[in-house]
Amino acid sequence: MLGVNSIFGVPLHPLVVHAAVVLVPLAALALIVSCWKSEWRRHYALPIALLALGGAAATMLAASTGESLQETVRQAAGTRVPFGDHPEQGNTAEIFAIFFAMGATGLWALEMWRERLRLQAWTSTAAYATSSVLGVVAIATIIIAGHSGAALVWKDVGTFVASNR
Repeated sequence: MLGVNSIFGVPLHPLVVHAAVVLVPLAALALIVSCWKSEWRRHYALPIALLALGGAAATMLAASTGESLQETVRQAAGTRVPFGDHPEQGNTAEIFAIFFAMGATGLWALEMWRERLRLQAWTSTAAYATSSVLGVVAIATIIIAGHSGAALVWKDVGTFVASNR
């Protein structure tokens, strides 16, 4: 687990979650769009791979800080605090963000060395298709985990506001 749990009193988990929520979909959409033309694929493969790696790192940090936050909440509110499926959904998002980063990095490596290794032209198409599918699944798992996390945080806000009027 991560040693730092907060920055200026704000739990670190919601801060790094937002990095993952931005970087993973941005990288996946950029990969899908840039791969329509081989010149775009060659030109943008490295920045996209770096975005995907940053998104994967953010999801790993989010998972680590989420575990720390979960323990902090349980210590403060009791061990019976229900977190639902959110921890498992976050772990799934982390796994697919890592798989997508591996695919995007592999696509970059293939674009760099395909000719030197004398690989068939279809290998780029196959890597693009695989990476695109991994990107779409990574986006879906990020959305699912993000929604369940937001529901945990915000589910009682409306009733709290309504009862204090």
